[in-house]
Amino acid sequence: MDKRLGAGDRVRVADDLFWAQCAPGTISAPPNAVTAISGTWDGSLTRQEHSALGTNTVYWVWFDEPQYDGDGDGPHRGGSIWENALTILKKNESALRI
Repeated sequence: MDKRLGAGDRVRVADDLFWAQCAPGTISAPPNAVTAISGTWDGSLTRQEHSALGTNTVYWVWFDEPQYDGDGDGPHRGGSIWENALTILKKNESALRI
């Protein structure tokens, strides 16, 4: 997937991701505490996450409302979200789908 999001883009997390389902938020560079652990991010906005689920490009998203992760930990104000689980919101578009 090559949608390449930018800093400040408003997004919505997919409803089938393992955490933060349907959460609206804003793309941002990750906080220093995150890069201190993960290292620098490509262009300050993305990194490659390698796991048993494959390799995914992730973005840092600051959520509009804090979210709990898949283990029930949190609430988290932001987090790494897979690129393919993000939908960009158009100006004035509601994050909620009816």
